[in-house]
Amino acid sequence: ECEAYCDQIEHIKECITFAEKNNLIPPDELKEARMVLKAIDRGLTPPKCKGKKECDVYCSRPENMKECITFAKEAGLMPPEGFQEAEKVLAAIKKGAKPPNCAGKKECDIYCSQSEHMEECMEFGLAAGFIPPEELENVKKTLKAIKQGIRLPNCRGKEECDVYCSQIEHMEECMEFGIAAGFIPPEEIEGAKGALRAIKKGIKPPNCQDKEECDVYCSQPEHMAECMEFGIAAGFMAPAE
Repeated sequence: ECEAYCDQIEHIKECITFAEKNNLIPPDELKEARMVLKAIDRGLTPPKCKGKKECDVYCSRPENMKECITFAKEAGLMPPEGFQEAEKVLAAIKKGAKPPNCAGKKECDIYCSQSEHMEECMEFGLAAGFIPPEELENVKKTLKAIKQGIRLPNCRGKEECDVYCSQIEHMEECMEFGIAAGFIPPEEIEGAKGALRAIKKGIKPPNCQDKEECDVYCSQPEHMAECMEFGIAAGFMAPAE
């Protein structure tokens, strides 16, 4: 009954005062509660929700984010390092961008790593300016491929994907995505398509990654047979050669 009573804005002050006097509230929560009180006393209007649980749900909804972020910022509930990120979120929402259906970095990292949510996360990330300049072009290419209905490889980040895509069972999906997204240079597309045809025929590619590495690998006598077999199947080498 007291939780319900103290969740109401008009009762917050007496509840916090009582809790503080009797050591019923942890120091970190007490500090936050005082900040909320000060903000209300200054005339700030808190979000239209009661209690932490209800407010977590309420503030995760796109239509409520603006009022929640504004109150958190004005009340000092948001650390200074979060101001810039919050401003970017607000600016993107004002432009009409819809934020992902998740709340907080941890939850959004999980949510946005799922292939069915990547498009909305990338769209919002671009609108909010969260994508670093050096990753911008790759994200745009990835987004374009997703919109074409091309399935993303089941990996995240360059290091993880380098390992994942080097495995024979994943090469087909990685190459198809690389061609669709434009990660494979135009002059290498025909070669990539040839390699893809060979893989689909069940021909195992040589155990090397790029041209330089494969030139070394395939020059070794013990690897020549597998390299020739794959080269012929992929169309890199005419049978007469």
